[in-house]
Amino acid sequence: MLRNLFLIVCLIGATNAIAQHPASPSSKTTEKQDDAKIDYKVAGTPMPPLRVLLYRDTSSKKDTMVNAHSNPDRKKAHKEKHAEEKLYLTDKDLDNGANLIVMMFNPTCSHCQDETAILEKNIFLFNKTQMVLLANPTMKAYLPDFVNMLHVMEYPSMHVGIDSSGFINNVYQYTALPQINIYDKERKLIKIYNGEVSVDTLKKYIE
Repeated sequence: MLRNLFLIVCLIGATNAIAQHPASPSSKTTEKQDDAKIDYKVAGTPMPPLRVLLYRDTSSKKDTMVNAHSNPDRKKAHKEKHAEEKLYLTDKDLDNGANLIVMMFNPTCSHCQDETAILEKNIFLFNKTQMVLLANPTMKAYLPDFVNMLHVMEYPSMHVGIDSSGFINNVYQYTALPQINIYDKERKLIKIYNGEVSVDTLKKYIE
C-alpha cells in the first residue's frame, strides 16, 4: 500500500516538472529563423543588402605622372580628390525612384564582355535607371583590363565593383553568366536573366 502511494507521488511530481519546463525557447527561435529565411531568387522578394567596393583606377603610372610634374598645390589637390572619392556604393545610394539593374559578371567571360558592350552601346536609354556590374572578390585582379577594354567608367549610370556584402551568394542561380537581376523602384525582384540578353528584351525595364 505504502509502495503504491509512493509511486503515485513520484508520478505527480514528474508531471508537474514537465509542465513547468516546456520545450527550450532556443529550438523555437531556430525554427522561426528557418521559416523566415528569404529566397532572393523568387520574383517579388526584396533585394538583399548591396554593398559594392567600387573600382578605382589606382595605377602607379598616373600617380607618378602627377607627382613628377606637379607643384605642391597640385599634389595636395590630387590627394584631396582621391580622398573625396566614394569607395563603396550601397543600395541606399541607388535609391532614386527608378528600376535598378544588377549584372553579375566575370571580367574574363566573353559573354559578359559582349553583354556589357551591348549595354554601353545603348547607354542613352538610361535616364534614371542605374546599373551595377558586380564581380566576385576573387575577380578583382581582372577588373582593370575589363574596364580599359569597355570604358564603362565613362558613364555615370554604370557602376563597376566587387561584391562586399554577399549579394552574389544570395541571388546567383549558378547557371550562365552574366546574370542580370532587375529590381523595381521599391527594390523588389522583377526578373532574372541568364546569359546574353538583347537590349530589346531589357528596354521595357529601363527608365
